[in-house]
Amino acid sequence: MNTLPPKTFAIATRVAALFFILSTVQVRAEEAAGDWTGILAGQLHIVLHLTKSTGGHYSASLESPDQGAFVLQAENVEVSETHLGFSIPKISASFEATWDADKKSWTGTWKQGQSIPLTLWRLGTNSAGPKRPQEEAIAAAPRPYQNREVTFDNLSAKVKLAGTFSVPVGPGPYRAVVLISGSGAQTREEDISGHKIFVVLGDALASCGIAVLRYDKRGVGASSGDFAVSTSVDFASDVDAAVAFLKTRLEVDQTKIGLIGHSEGGAIAPSVAIRNPSIAFSVLMAAPAMRTDKLTVLQEALLAKAQGVPENVIAARTALGETLYSGLLAAKTSEEAAATARQLVAQAVAGKVLPVNAAEATIRQVTSPWFRQALGYDPVPVLRKLKTPVLVLNGLLDLQVPAKENLALMREALMDNAGATIVELPNVNHMFQTAKTGSPAEYGQIEETFSVPALKTITDWVVAR
Repeated sequence: MNTLPPKTFAIATRVAALFFILSTVQVRAEEAAGDWTGILAGQLHIVLHLTKSTGGHYSASLESPDQGAFVLQAENVEVSETHLGFSIPKISASFEATWDADKKSWTGTWKQGQSIPLTLWRLGTNSAGPKRPQEEAIAAAPRPYQNREVTFDNLSAKVKLAGTFSVPVGPGPYRAVVLISGSGAQTREEDISGHKIFVVLGDALASCGIAVLRYDKRGVGASSGDFAVSTSVDFASDVDAAVAFLKTRLEVDQTKIGLIGHSEGGAIAPSVAIRNPSIAFSVLMAAPAMRTDKLTVLQEALLAKAQGVPENVIAARTALGETLYSGLLAAKTSEEAAATARQLVAQAVAGKVLPVNAAEATIRQVTSPWFRQALGYDPVPVLRKLKTPVLVLNGLLDLQVPAKENLALMREALMDNAGATIVELPNVNHMFQTAKTGSPAEYGQIEETFSVPALKTITDWVVAR
């Protein structure tokens, strides 16, 4: 095996932080040579072997014990008193970290199409990571619902989707919801940074007497299909199939089927709801109202600022993003888009705006079918057509779908929808955790998977429908 599993690299939004590099903290590290370990996305163990030659040069290799006996050689290894970095071209991955003297660890970001926080401790020290009390409580106690493994077909796409159908105990039929995950290769759990977001959300809903369907994206987990070539349009088609499945179930009240989408899922939900009369309501969690190219530039700047990247570097990356995305939108063919991306990324590398080891991953990301389809998408015209009840939630610490700019557009788009409710959640990030800064670096370190007030807001609103 020469790649890490796709589900490992999901983060709430697929377009965030393409050019994100952690800032350096000037604290002396201990000697870096030796073996280091961490848990990627809260589930995949990583072991890094760092070797120092007599001449003082470092080399590195990486293995994942969870995936069997294979070793990947690292390139471009850079080690200083405060910085550790390397790339693994074979799997289009890179890692950049700074030394945390208090925790005696390398704290940084793993990039493999997505940006994922990763902390490495010296092998043999405590690297178990934070607990997940909400998920542990769900696993430990009997629940007032049954989880059933189900499959359903998207006949037009010739895709079979696999999921979990949670049905409350007691007489039905029940109102029901489809959970639509955010961007990336998400399973039915929406596992991000070691948090199973949809497990906690699904439990809260099912415990309130609401049937819940959550499923693996096409090409992920137990679902068939090809995730790599799929776009948001394809994923919306899969939501149609999920709704059609619910309409076949005797446990479901056919007049009370709703959609709950997170991030990209929150952009998909309205597009399904305006064309499908079966949809009675929608909940949009951190759903973008901004056009994707503009949102991407803004979120990249906010994420970089949160990590202390100098303003001049942020300005240069913002200019690069604006030029790159404009060029991609103007490209008429995939070949033209690839040529544009290569030219602009090469210029960025030459100007030291983008590190060499991020160049190829960036090109692949921005020229993927998903990104090209998403880049010019403007949610506002779709939101204006949404007339069924809708609950919109945005955390005020969300750096990926910033509440101030996003909700201004959302309010305007939904001004004629009498059933629209818009809620700003203080101290809540893009993952719907109670947070301090909103930075993705916090996601995996926070023990809470889902803010309790946010859960109550969603369940109360759905029950009231």
